[in-house]
Amino acid sequence: MKAVVELGGKQYLVEPGTIFLAEKVPADKGQTWTTDQVLMIVDGDDVVLGRPYVEDGKVTFTVLDQTKRTKIIVQKYRPKKAYLRTRGHRQHASQLQVEIIEGGGKREERTVDKKATKKKKKAEKKPEVVAESAEKAEKPKKAKETKAKAPKKTAKKAEPKKAAKKTETKKAKDTKKSKETKKTAEKKGKATKPKEKSD
Repeated sequence: MKAVVELGGKQYLVEPGTIFLAEKVPADKGQTWTTDQVLMIVDGDDVVLGRPYVEDGKVTFTVLDQTKRTKIIVQKYRPKKAYLRTRGHRQHASQLQVEIIEGGGKREERTVDKKATKKKKKAEKKPEVVAESAEKAEKPKKAKETKAKAPKKTAKKAEPKKAAKKTETKKAKDTKKSKETKKTAEKKGKATKPKEKSD
């Protein structure tokens, strides 16, 4: 039996008896510690996936040691500023041994549970669906009755619109008057001028 466990934001594939280093666990050396953050359980051909965690999935560990990981050197440097800083860091860690993997259940049990829950859900939904469908069936009939009772309106033919008279603006009127006065002045000028006799 195997399981994928999430510890400190990291995932580990474990099985009973495996020893590994994980992020620090809140338990002292020699104590047992249990987590329910199980992402997947594999039991032979039977695989149970969690969404995100498996229901009733638990893994029990024994804390073998509270230790630190290897040292990491952290350097900060800024050019032309005479700045160089060197620090060392050792991350806290726990050495764990897997004791028991629980949960998941057999495939047959899970399928039976799923079928039972589906039947319950369907039984709960049926009365509501029937009531809604009855209401929907009544609504269209009422609408048809009201339509039949209402008298038909006679559609009037649209009369052609009369063309609106264009009103002349002041400027147009002024320009027309000025043109007329020019023409009349020219005519009068032609009439008053005597004809020249040719020799």
